[in-house]
Amino acid sequence: MELNYDFVRKVLIECADSDHPQGPTDKEIRAFASNNNVNLNELAFTIDKLREADFINGKVIYGGDGPYKILIGNLTWDGNQYLNSIRSSSVWKKTKQKLIDNGITASFSVITSLATAIAKQKLGL
Repeated sequence: MELNYDFVRKVLIECADSDHPQGPTDKEIRAFASNNNVNLNELAFTIDKLREADFINGKVIYGGDGPYKILIGNLTWDGNQYLNSIRSSSVWKKTKQKLIDNGITASFSVITSLATAIAKQKLGL
């Protein structure tokens, strides 16, 4: 399965904007995935990868042949830093376009660096 960076950004925003101290509930995140036309396996994969990247402190509990319970939890420091670099729609759009124009598949750290450079440019720094 391939990581969808647009969906990663949406998940991080959903987590950051949650009114719950422990992030969106299982029910809320399942509805969020459905509203974004993402199946539960894609959602679970994304949550697992965000956990591996230390961007969230949530987890997926598997049962049977798929995810049983999906807990996003809160953003970690690194998750907040990454989201802060890509949260702006205009910065995100320019970041993605730059990657596409150069035919590059990038890591989180490269995306962060590129988004930060674009934000600095917008600020005249």
